[in-house]
Amino acid sequence: MKGRRVLTLTATAGVIISLSLSGCSQSSKPSTSSTPTPSASPTADTKAFAQYWLADTARGLRLYREFVRIDPTPDAMTAALRQLVSQKPIDSDYSSLWPIGTTINSVIIQGDTAIIDLTFPKLNVGGEAETMAIAQLVWTATAANTAVKKISLTVDGKKVESLAGHVDATKAFTRDITYKVLAPIWITSPTENQSVVAAGFTLSGMASTFEANVAWKVIKDGVVIKQGSTTALEAAPAWKPWSVAIPGLAPGTYQFLAMEYSAKDGSPVAQDTKYIVIK
Repeated sequence: MKGRRVLTLTATAGVIISLSLSGCSQSSKPSTSSTPTPSASPTADTKAFAQYWLADTARGLRLYREFVRIDPTPDAMTAALRQLVSQKPIDSDYSSLWPIGTTINSVIIQGDTAIIDLTFPKLNVGGEAETMAIAQLVWTATAANTAVKKISLTVDGKKVESLAGHVDATKAFTRDITYKVLAPIWITSPTENQSVVAAGFTLSGMASTFEANVAWKVIKDGVVIKQGSTTALEAAPAWKPWSVAIPGLAPGTYQFLAMEYSAKDGSPVAQDTKYIVIK
């Protein structure tokens, strides 16, 4: 696709992990970033738990979020982590740095720490990618259990100095400052792809952008039919809400995009997308 940049990382022989520049991609597949906190369906036994995936942006590798429905008993955190390392994200713009064959052997909670034991093929990546692969685990684990504030990693039951040779794995890991790890643009409402909403709804999300700028577009059958800009409540490095009312859409399915453009040259920095059905 025009403007799409792919970062390819070799995780192990024969395994290639590609991370797309979300700021440039207009995927034909719906994106599924969702609300900031897990929410349960009142009629289902499962709950929605956040998983954090990666895409390459102009700011570097950043986390995007999807929600999966998991039986919360007996251990939703372990289930969420196991799905994270063994399955693909719903949105094809996202990816994972954990190579095929990675398994979560156990998760033991001690106080505010989750001790995660895993087995994985050789992780042959650089320092940034190693840091962000660990961040995937940190953010997914702490979202599943808010009493957990940090994670500690072991490999096959033993402490290791590093997972890929760049990051000290003997220490505990916590959530880093949002602007360092989260993508600068998220759509958070409507909460799911193919959400059915009434005409005149409000599109909203979170952003950490230059001068709080958020550009948006509405696309129907590949054609931009509406576009404009709004601002978040505060500029980067803060991570703040934004919203925009979008009236006048006829019934049908639309792609909505929220984007950050470079203040220097107007090039795309990152974007989030969602497909929404207007009733």
